[in-house]
Amino acid sequence: MSYRESHLQRKSDECAELWREWFSFFNDIEKRNLQETKELRKKWCNCVTEFGEMVSEEVKTNPRYNLKTHWSARIDNVVE
Repeated sequence: MSYRESHLQRKSDECAELWREWFSFFNDIEKRNLQETKELRKKWCNCVTEFGEMVSEEVKTNPRYNLKTHWSARIDNVVE
């Protein structure tokens, strides 16, 4: 998925990379229960939590995501 906002895209990419790194360890039976695997999972969990907070803040503060304004403007253009 691509995001219009570059800071969201960067965070999404960061989280995706952490997930791939964690999964490569988790998928390896010999590495699955290592402390490093657990730490990678923790980093990924923190990353997606931060990403979710960033998305939430973007929706609250970016006029693009104000659905009432967005849709009423579109409707007004159709009605006029």
